[in-house]
Amino acid sequence: MNIKIIELEENHLSKYHVEEFIFKMIKESYGLDYVPEYHFDVKDLRNYYINPSKNNLFIAIDEETDQLIATAAVRGYDRLDCIKNRNYTLNSTASIYRLFVKKEYRHNKIATRLLRQIESFCREKEYNEIYLHTQRDSYGALSFWLHQEYEIVEDTHDSMGTIHMEKVLNENVYKLTSLNEVEDEIES
Repeated sequence: MNIKIIELEENHLSKYHVEEFIFKMIKESYGLDYVPEYHFDVKDLRNYYINPSKNNLFIAIDEETDQLIATAAVRGYDRLDCIKNRNYTLNSTASIYRLFVKKEYRHNKIATRLLRQIESFCREKEYNEIYLHTQRDSYGALSFWLHQEYEIVEDTHDSMGTIHMEKVLNENVYKLTSLNEVEDEIES
């Protein structure tokens, strides 16, 4: 299996039918059709993920079939929700959305590879933390996020089983890394 992960570009929208893919995955995963209050970004991928410099949508392509098999999106925190004891903002907090892998490709570390791309992107864009929400009964989701060192911030116990999670990106590590790189440059 040869899978490449790339950033969404304008030409991918129609070539890989990205909107259609995401809506199919939403239907399979949650039994939902288009719900404007939840899925507005999918109807406007260009303005949510291609144009803004601090947002992105990564796609995974099976190179043997040239088919879209997975997606993962990240954008600045733009929710109106008040999450327990948190002060998330558009500029300092990234939000993960639309992480989907086709069933026949699951358990091949594709979601992990997509997540690594997102985390790297978030560090590059200087986000302080990454927020996401998942549903308790979404197949494998909670255990996946916990394994990736995301922590539960709030379990709402609502009818959808929503769980809010986060991962703090330690900016001090990156400051130290930058200092070490400068010192290495000076020494060489």
